[in-house]
Amino acid sequence: MAEPKTLRSLRHVLIVGGCGFLGHHIVKLLIQKKLASQISVLDLRTTQNRQDGVTYVDGDITDLESMKQILGRLKPDTVIHTASPHFDLRKELLYKVNVDGTRNLLKAAQATGVKAFVYTSSASVIYDETVQLVNADERWPLVVGDRQPEYYTSTKVIDAPNILKCNASPSLILSTFSRATRKWPS
Repeated sequence: MAEPKTLRSLRHVLIVGGCGFLGHHIVKLLIQKKLASQISVLDLRTTQNRQDGVTYVDGDITDLESMKQILGRLKPDTVIHTASPHFDLRKELLYKVNVDGTRNLLKAAQATGVKAFVYTSSASVIYDETVQLVNADERWPLVVGDRQPEYYTSTKVIDAPNILKCNASPSLILSTFSRATRKWPS
């Protein structure tokens, strides 16, 4: 019988939006599987879905200088970006957080030596209701423009190519954008 795989530690992981629905499940999973030596959470308000042993920091991702200061102080190795307003809120807020906020986080991560950046997107950035999403990844074509009926999804897809370009940039950030398509464990 083969030996079970030993997972390497992600070292210090910062989950942005870690008090929200998706983010707090990621925090719990990192704790349960012992995948990180240190876990920090950055959220607009860090009063809900808290876990013992986690560092919590209140912050607004739409403020670039604040993000540089916070990431510079925390010094995470990995940033997992899950922050996003609910899909049916005002367009201005969706754009401000999902586009401007993501750009700020990416700039702050590059400026402070983050080694890996994971951007959680939405399955709807590639789903066009005609194909089943099986083994979908970043190579799948994006559904954009007139083919994209949801404004929320449009804001999630705008920076996807820029995030992936970081893999070839001098910053050496390894980046990906993931699309949650499965139910997270409770």
